[in-house]
Amino acid sequence: MESNIGWLLSRAAFAWRDAVDRYMADLGLTQTRWIAMLHLDRMGEGCSQKDLADNIGIEQSSMLRTLNNLEAADLLIRKTCSQDARRRTVWFTDKGRSLLQQVEQRASAGRREMLEGLSEEERKIFHTLLNQVIDNAHHISKPEKS
Repeated sequence: MESNIGWLLSRAAFAWRDAVDRYMADLGLTQTRWIAMLHLDRMGEGCSQKDLADNIGIEQSSMLRTLNNLEAADLLIRKTCSQDARRRTVWFTDKGRSLLQQVEQRASAGRREMLEGLSEEERKIFHTLLNQVIDNAHHISKPEKS
């Protein structure tokens, strides 16, 4: 059973994004764009482009293409960081915040559908277990300090 857990997690993540993507179709957002918007919302405006890419788990070059597209659509703006001129921070425009509300509503509908059949208690347990797996993975991926 344990040998299938990673495979199942990967399939679940893909299926999750695919299902939510169907809810976003008529908003005109690609999966990478709505994911970037949701991550920015969760991380908080003013995070750096690099931190956003790291949080999503994509290369910075891919993140830059996505941010260029979101900025061209007047959904985001990038500013130079006041503490480090080499860093660019990411912020929603008014239009982006308005669209983000629709994205979140649709993502919520997708989440409800994906979790259908699980009780509230099972959802809490599932959440706790996934966080534990993620924490364990972070500990493994961090190099030990000598």
